[in-house]
Amino acid sequence: MSVESKIIEKKDGHYRLIKFYTNHTGIVSIKVTEGQRLEEGDQLYTITRLDLIKKRLFDYTAGVVRKINRPIDNSFCGYYTYVLELEIKLTPEEEQTLEEETHYKFINAPQGAQYFVTPNPGMPPLVSVGDIVEKGHVLAIAMVMKKRREIVHEGERGRVARIYFLNGQQVREGEKLFGIVPKPI
Repeated sequence: MSVESKIIEKKDGHYRLIKFYTNHTGIVSIKVTEGQRLEEGDQLYTITRLDLIKKRLFDYTAGVVRKINRPIDNSFCGYYTYVLELEIKLTPEEEQTLEEETHYKFINAPQGAQYFVTPNPGMPPLVSVGDIVEKGHVLAIAMVMKKRREIVHEGERGRVARIYFLNGQQVREGEKLFGIVPKPI
């Protein structure tokens, strides 16, 4: 699935803007119009290639079509061509998470790797939610091609508020690893 998203704020709350891009080449046929309200399962567009039709469905509970790249409708498009943009209101749970995260200092993955919160299987975690960490504290281990790299806290003293990955999970470069709330001495 080729999508990008960002959060925006409007008078009536926060929304996620989701941009859809083609995930392979073919003739794109757009099935929605700007301003159209969508429900889960609605068809957004199709891509036809070699008599094979791939449908792209709306897989959220509700949303609105914000923009459409009309010039590509019924045209052959390459990989990762912008198709359309949707606007989806955040759920109350997502709003709460967003509010909490405004106070976080994030530690992001420096590279794509498999990340661990335990130094070795069966050992206790390096950090847990609620732990206080100081500059120089080892937070996680990144494994790339059997090479270990320690992820060290470089910021101010703080409390680990959230861990965004599961032990042993593959994480892409730039994705969030930890959310830390600064805590003065």
